[in-house]
Amino acid sequence: MNLSLNPKTVLQIMLGIIALLAVMHITQLFIYYQINDPDIFDFIEILDFDYEANLPSYYSSTAILFCAVLLWCIGRHEFQHHTVNRLHWLGLAVIFTFLGIDEAIAIHEDVGDFFEERQWVDASGYLYFAWVVPYGILLLLFALSYLRFIIRLPAPTRTLFISAGTLFITGAIGIEIISAREADMHGTETIMYSSLYTIEELFEMIGIAIFCYAILRHIEAEYGHIRLNIDSDK
Repeated sequence: MNLSLNPKTVLQIMLGIIALLAVMHITQLFIYYQINDPDIFDFIEILDFDYEANLPSYYSSTAILFCAVLLWCIGRHEFQHHTVNRLHWLGLAVIFTFLGIDEAIAIHEDVGDFFEERQWVDASGYLYFAWVVPYGILLLLFALSYLRFIIRLPAPTRTLFISAGTLFITGAIGIEIISAREADMHGTETIMYSSLYTIEELFEMIGIAIFCYAILRHIEAEYGHIRLNIDSDK
């Protein structure tokens, strides 16, 4: 059986899922603040963007891992043809595999706790979520090591990659440090904090959707139509 992957269709499906998750998340937040009793509203954990191991986090993890699979396919093809960017594509596949796993089991929070316990970071104010420091350093190293790779990409792919990355990083680190200050000053049970992490997660989800679209567009432009071949033994 052959399945064709149309970049626009995939993007529309991903944005549709994000919109549905956002509506459910915002609805439960509205009800939560109306009831104002966490003890009788524990199903918030199923839909809330700020919790792990629930519907939004599983979607995000799956979307990121899907990008990792696509990146690995490109890297494998580039390795077979000995192109200059082959290691960069495979490197991206490894990075996105880690990010997908991190999204599912929150490795970054354990990293933040590790840095805070050893007092390597003053976990207060904008750095209340201490993981942004080591991840920020890694992001800087990534940007420096991938600069030539980005420059060598075809212009349409480069533009989409930069747009997706900017949106994702703005949410993951930019809005995260603002919400960290809010959490440190007023706690995590405020409408402001809920609004901030909602925007943060939406930026990340939409950024990944655009990145996935960019990868599929790149594959289509460079290698032809995208088809999945599913063979079954009779």
